[in-house]
Amino acid sequence: MRQTVNIICCAAVLWSLAACYEDKGNYDYTELNEISVVSPAAGTYFPVDRYDVLHIEPQLAFTQETLDDSQLDFLWEMYLDDWANTEAKAVVLGRERILDAIISRPQSTTDYALVLTVTEKLTGAAYRTKYRVSIQPSVLSGLMVLQDDQGRCRLDYLASTNAEPSFAENRHIKDVYAVNNDGTSLEGTPRGVSFSLVEKSSYEPQVKNLYLWTDRQVARISSSDFSLEHIDNDLFMVAPQKIDVTNIDRSGRYSYCTVMLNDGQAHALNQQATLSFGYQFSRPLKPNSSIEGDMRFAPFVYQPDLFGSQTGYCAILYDQIGKRFVKVASNYDAEPALFAFNQQEEANITSLFDVNNIGLDMVWMGKNYGSIACALFTDGSKRYLYRMRFNVNSTTTDSSSGEEIINPMVYRQAYGKDDFSAATDGDQARFFECGRFAVNTFMYATTRNIYTYDFNAKRAILLNDPFPEGEEITAIQIYNVEYYTANLQDVSGTLLYVATWNGTEGKVYEFPINRTTLRFNNRADANGNLKAPYNVFGGFGKVVDMCVKPQGRGDVAI
Repeated sequence: MRQTVNIICCAAVLWSLAACYEDKGNYDYTELNEISVVSPAAGTYFPVDRYDVLHIEPQLAFTQETLDDSQLDFLWEMYLDDWANTEAKAVVLGRERILDAIISRPQSTTDYALVLTVTEKLTGAAYRTKYRVSIQPSVLSGLMVLQDDQGRCRLDYLASTNAEPSFAENRHIKDVYAVNNDGTSLEGTPRGVSFSLVEKSSYEPQVKNLYLWTDRQVARISSSDFSLEHIDNDLFMVAPQKIDVTNIDRSGRYSYCTVMLNDGQAHALNQQATLSFGYQFSRPLKPNSSIEGDMRFAPFVYQPDLFGSQTGYCAILYDQIGKRFVKVASNYDAEPALFAFNQQEEANITSLFDVNNIGLDMVWMGKNYGSIACALFTDGSKRYLYRMRFNVNSTTTDSSSGEEIINPMVYRQAYGKDDFSAATDGDQARFFECGRFAVNTFMYATTRNIYTYDFNAKRAILLNDPFPEGEEITAIQIYNVEYYTANLQDVSGTLLYVATWNGTEGKVYEFPINRTTLRFNNRADANGNLKAPYNVFGGFGKVVDMCVKPQGRGDVAI
């Protein structure tokens, strides 16, 4: 009985299969409308400078009817390797047929894979095409330009072929912080940008940091790709009650200490051992027994070119309450103390001034040739330009006894004093710069004019031709590369950058200057005008600050 049932079942299956086979021709089948990219062809190689826009406009072909872009989905993805195997690390660059994407990925020893996926919306059929992309270095030495762009904090990188001779053409990379940090910007009103690098021995690593701050936030970002490293409270060992940064500086050649001024108080960051020694600033620095009274610091920092172990301090600040200079101790503790200068000799006080008792409000301070500190003060009605000899050894050897004694120079810090109100537009000056090669001069500017001031002659010389009507100066910066980069030593001090604002657009002028006289010096101008700029760069917001960003010794092209 069971055998009969099996025979019947097998017959039924065979009949069913036969029926299916015979019925196959009763259905209509539609061939897929296959899509291909005919230009640029698959495998095309695209070299692109980092932070440049990669533009690709693919042309599509169809085996049947032509579809328009609205009937298709597009996806551009970049992978870390040319084989496009690391799916999890893909970065989406665009979702339109035409690709216009800023390439912020870092330079790589191998090519990147760029994959275009085209999907037909109706059927869901997808087609892929792969290209090769080589990202070239684009960020070396140059200028960081901080702007208020319609109320938003914006940071640009600018490098001309004069500032970075290895470049074949000028480079202006816009909004580098936002591009590398998911389109976000720091909150608040932009205030400052600074680059710090400490030069160590040939076998030790350098410490390189780029800082950016507003009246509400502060960040340390990568000096190579501008990505965020640390922000706000993360930068402090103990978070301050208020973030209100006015300056971050390390400008001394052998200083291993970065000083931050926040909410009128000073914080220190000592970096000596390795590149990653630390990133958190100390608690507010406290005075030792040599100083009495409350302190609130002007937004300026002076650092000596000598080692702190030679001078006895690593930075000098100005106390706006006590109206005096104070020192930041040179010890390597996380929180060095503040202490007073040696009592100044009576004869020196009578002839010039006492650094322990200036008695005026500070307007500005910078460092000139020979590490001479220049500071501008006001009594509320007049301005005075003081010069101090701070970069001196704290001790010396007595020539007669051979014993170590206090260097007499520490009792004679005052170096010069001028009536700056008597200088042309001295009371209207808003911007100031020192040239590290200019012995007897420094530079200042009003909203329309730029001057060099001669200390010996005690007079100012107008440098510029008039700027276009409606443009006002908002910042100036001498290209003081100093000791940072050996291949820029001939360039250092020979360029002046002047930012202007006309109410709708910011510009940055690049002027050639004689670095020993600070005079304009365009000997290449076709019309023979020494005052003509090399370049005028547009497309900025309102520039509020600029800083030099050099490529450090031993850096790879970044």
